[in-house]
Amino acid sequence: MSVKHSIAAVLRQVLLGKTNLPQQCTVGIHDPQTEVSVWLHGIGAPRDVTFEHSIACAAPFTICVGGGEWPLNRVTGKRLALKFRERDGEKRLLAELGLRHTGTILTNGPGLRLFQIHGCKNYCLPKGRLWAHYLHQSYLRWRHKNTSHIRISSRAAHAMIVSFICPRPVVLVSVVSGDRSNIFPMNLLGMVSEGHFAFALDSTRLAAPLVAGAGSVALSSIPIEQSEVARQLGKNHKKESVPWNQIPFPTRPSTALSLPVPCFALRVIELHIETIRNLGSHTFFVARVIRDERRGEGRQFSMIHGVYQVWRLTHRHDAAVPAAGIPVHRAV
Repeated sequence: MSVKHSIAAVLRQVLLGKTNLPQQCTVGIHDPQTEVSVWLHGIGAPRDVTFEHSIACAAPFTICVGGGEWPLNRVTGKRLALKFRERDGEKRLLAELGLRHTGTILTNGPGLRLFQIHGCKNYCLPKGRLWAHYLHQSYLRWRHKNTSHIRISSRAAHAMIVSFICPRPVVLVSVVSGDRSNIFPMNLLGMVSEGHFAFALDSTRLAAPLVAGAGSVALSSIPIEQSEVARQLGKNHKKESVPWNQIPFPTRPSTALSLPVPCFALRVIELHIETIRNLGSHTFFVARVIRDERRGEGRQFSMIHGVYQVWRLTHRHDAAVPAAGIPVHRAV
């Protein structure tokens, strides 16, 4: 380690103290996760949208919420918020995001609402330590401003921390379009209504237009034991096609679409893409579930933010020691 990096490491330790954990932490969690619930406030009674929302874009930071029929006049101008709570135990409030309605996506099922962020509160750490993390995060954004192709605001960065309080599964995406095919990891996804999934891909990477052209994909849940193998495929986001004989694990055809999926997959969800929106840094896909097949049991590879991991280590007896992960400001 260079002297420069050694000094930076010492300063980070002084700044963050016992909360000096990676920003991105790997955890193994059973599907569906039962740690955190996400509630929508501001339209009638609070509603549990834990499995009815998805991160849609990083810049501008946008969240999609589905699962219900909302007349537009009940959304526009309302003071809306997503509140993240401990699901069991004391059901403590962990964080909240103020929402501003920015658009609607119509599907064959319920309409989906898009929201940007107008406020952010995080209760996982004392204010002093939390602002120390914000300061360190600002330094990292400044340091990498010439190398990172996605520029996000401080508010968006704080909102991303809150969003990853809710454990986000990492999946492997299998896609075939004509003579081109690929498989790559992704963590910006979620069910948005019964029968519909949504996911976001970096608009500047080759994976996004490949998926758009294919019109269908298969998402494979990853056992925590295979997390490092999945990470190695992150470079495939930049490739138009990959040779399957060089994939470091065996595959077999998915049931409905015959797409190659890992033999180790715990769950395979096959999707037909219905709607594509370019929202900024990310392209947002809404897709209908063709088949949802569970193939195994076990803890799946998921990501949380280090700020929430500090809370877990303090309040949960089953919190594992975190490992460095993949940046949470974009799909892995």
